[in-house]
Amino acid sequence: MPTTAPPTPAHPADGDPLAAARAAMNQGQAQEAALLAAAAWRAASPADERARGEAGHLLCVSHYRLGNWAAMLDSSESTLPLLQRTGMVAEQVELLRWVTLAACELGRFEQALRSANESCALAEQHGQSAQFALSLVTLGICIERMGDPWQAHRLMEEALARMEGVDDTYARCMILNNLCASYIGAHYLLRDGGAAEQARQVIHKAAQHAREARTLAPQLPGAAFFTAIIDANLAESLVHLGELDEADALVEGALASVTGQGNVARAWRIRYIRGILLLARGHAEQAAPQLTALWHELEGSQQHNTLTRVHDALYRCWRRLGDPGRALVHLESFEAIERRRVVSQLQAQSALFVTRVEAERSRLEAQAERQRAAELEAHALRDPLTGLGNRRLMEQRLPQLLAEAEQAGSPVAVAVIDLDHFKQVNDRFGHAAGDRVLVALADLLRSNTRGDDLLVRLGGEEFLVVLSGATPARAREVTERLRQQVEQHRWDGVAPGLRVTLSVGLASAPPYELGALSEAADDALYRAKQAGRNTVVG
Repeated sequence: MPTTAPPTPAHPADGDPLAAARAAMNQGQAQEAALLAAAAWRAASPADERARGEAGHLLCVSHYRLGNWAAMLDSSESTLPLLQRTGMVAEQVELLRWVTLAACELGRFEQALRSANESCALAEQHGQSAQFALSLVTLGICIERMGDPWQAHRLMEEALARMEGVDDTYARCMILNNLCASYIGAHYLLRDGGAAEQARQVIHKAAQHAREARTLAPQLPGAAFFTAIIDANLAESLVHLGELDEADALVEGALASVTGQGNVARAWRIRYIRGILLLARGHAEQAAPQLTALWHELEGSQQHNTLTRVHDALYRCWRRLGDPGRALVHLESFEAIERRRVVSQLQAQSALFVTRVEAERSRLEAQAERQRAAELEAHALRDPLTGLGNRRLMEQRLPQLLAEAEQAGSPVAVAVIDLDHFKQVNDRFGHAAGDRVLVALADLLRSNTRGDDLLVRLGGEEFLVVLSGATPARAREVTERLRQQVEQHRWDGVAPGLRVTLSVGLASAPPYELGALSEAADDALYRAKQAGRNTVVG
């Protein structure tokens, strides 16, 4: 008997519980179907292996639809031998596919690959064209989850080609939907790797396949279950395409549907999509608590794929909200799950003699090369001594900051900062001491500003600070506090007898014209110097 059968239903069906379970499944009531299938298993005679095989098969499918992956795998261990002994080939092929998918969700890639290959071989051996195409898609899903969506696309497109002339709406719909999911996976790999156009192309394909699948879903038994899954995939595609209103309607409908079906795992995934939808709308402050609650629910659930994406979304949320500490926590969690996935992938390949190690190594090397290129770009925008931005970063960011502020109607303050008599510091205490003063000042700048403020070393002892959203009064408060901290800093640690002060020139927008702001800030700095230095003038 399956080792994790659900309890007896509160209202057992009269007559044949197996027929009632099938009816419940066709109506999208997976929880009721699981209860009835378990009752049918208990009611069947141990000698009637066919009846027990049918009940076990239906129970496994119910567990899968409910997202009970571990329970489904436990039940399959008792059910698959029965299906094999009784010659129920179609059910055996289908169950092997569900085993593959559940094992993928749990990161058990060795078991997933073994079941997928067995499903393909069995379907081909018995000439089941549609079943073979679906098994090929399942193998593709496994490979996509292991980090290679391009190989997955090849397999799935081959499966779709094999469906030409085959009248099977269910198989075609499932292939299209899984192609959509696979292209979404490829988008996540491509979007941050310097391949923005390619990422956009694959997410367009994802949406196209989902729309076609959506036209077929109403023709399937249990249409509500399949429609919810397809709508969720389509919504996720549309979020990345920026078509947010349509995505919003799809998300809410799919979430209501799967919640009504008792499908917790699917609901988690759709809640993640709702979170990234909020993020895409610019509502990071609303997305963060929702995604955080989802993260806590997912911890320990073994929903690795959804958990990975939630960590990625939370990293982007907190980065946008200017909280690098929280962002780093989720980035590290994301990378840890990815490392475990790669390790599990390589172990599965070794166990099954799948010679894809070189392909994985090439992928990782390409990823490392992209990362190195990104790091070089970042270094090109940074002052090597202080780690602050340089003039190139200012030229990139400042016009954009002013344009965004003007569009939002929010204030911006620009502060030009100059260390007083810095040449004397270098002449008296040496250039090494002067460098340490500049590094210490950069640290004081960071500690007195926010994560989204722009900090730039313009050259020598001159710095620029752009305070987004700061009124003139707030800017004066920030820079005056900085001036006092510099004056009171224990510079003796750099060199005995060293004293450092600074002068600040402030200008505020509106108006948002860059040249006028720069000129006003420079003029204010000149007046601060003329007033005796160690002062803030705005």
